[in-house]
Amino acid sequence: MKINQLALAIFSASVAGSALAGGFSLSEQSVSAMGTANAGRASNAQDASVVFNNPAAMHQLKQAQFTQAVAFIDAQTKIKNAVGGLPGGTNEGDIVPHTFIPSGYFTSGDKGGWAWGVAAYGSFGLKTNHEDTYAARYLGDKSSVKVTTIQPAVSYKLNDKVSVGFGPTINKVEAYLSKNTTGLPGGAGALGNVEVEGDDLGYGFNIGAHFSPSPSNQIAIVYRSKVKYKIDDGKFTSSTIGSRNASTSLSTPESVELSASHQVSSKLKAHAGATWTRWSRLQDLLITTSPALPLPAEEFHWKDSVGYAVGVTYSHCEKIDLRAGLAYDNTPVAPADRSVRLPSGDRRVASLGVGYKINPTQSIDASYTYLDEEKAEVRQTAAGYNADFHNRASVYGLQFTQKF
Repeated sequence: MKINQLALAIFSASVAGSALAGGFSLSEQSVSAMGTANAGRASNAQDASVVFNNPAAMHQLKQAQFTQAVAFIDAQTKIKNAVGGLPGGTNEGDIVPHTFIPSGYFTSGDKGGWAWGVAAYGSFGLKTNHEDTYAARYLGDKSSVKVTTIQPAVSYKLNDKVSVGFGPTINKVEAYLSKNTTGLPGGAGALGNVEVEGDDLGYGFNIGAHFSPSPSNQIAIVYRSKVKYKIDDGKFTSSTIGSRNASTSLSTPESVELSASHQVSSKLKAHAGATWTRWSRLQDLLITTSPALPLPAEEFHWKDSVGYAVGVTYSHCEKIDLRAGLAYDNTPVAPADRSVRLPSGDRRVASLGVGYKINPTQSIDASYTYLDEEKAEVRQTAAGYNADFHNRASVYGLQFTQKF
């Protein structure tokens, strides 16, 4: 058994760019932006979630405000045409548990051209749990990877048309993965149930610019840096040989997001966005244990990806905004590199949303997003398992904003 595949899973599951970057990055930081499939999120400042979306646009909010959001993910996976694996094993699918993703933001609003804010959000993650009798449980059983980010930010309005913003990020990654080799023939099952867990802090930054060439047009660009992690205090546990210290290092890729919003009429606003993510940084990974186990570097070949989104906001009346959006995300995982932990395909997204002003200082937003991935063919023939995975998900968002 290649124990280093567990390290690969940690790396692959925890990398994230922006909401349009595919893979297992999270896109649920802003419910108001989710209503347009995140199209125009960096150019269209709506509430305090702009601290994440684009810190350069914070000055567009004239009042200080607090935004609290939560998203609920209901994902489904179907496994078909499974061949191989352990005798008598099952392929039930539905491997992703229900998950809540909270976030919170505060921004000062415009202070004479200056603005500041702070944010706490989930930047990316993965959670899967195959049934105990899964046919390929020796390749992957349980996975739980989450990254929580704290981000202060500041922006400055250079003139009536241009503003810039900057926010350092403090990121904590927590990972737990397991696989169960019990039942494999010969010495392949000697380690029994294997678990790897670890955590680390990584530091990065987001920097943005916001342009208003005319009253009806806004354009924005946001750069999110790579983040380096070095897990020195991880733990490797085998049900047959006991526990050992484990370590590895990794870097998450940088991304660039372009965003535009155009006021078509007094009631209708159109949005568009595109994000490039440098997933090609992910080439290999090595995990070491103490006492040492012979673990060769895991080779994989991810590719850069570009995601696209378009959306509209319609002001039905003074109190109600209606939103809709479509997005297409390219998976960074090449077919040859798909695994039972990352059975990822290109993703199609459709979103609906509504914003309601309760009174001049309070508002709520709700959204619904449907994600459908193309069939992902997992061909781990050398490990004795092939199957087709089809992933779908419904994401429900609710958000409250208080102005001061």
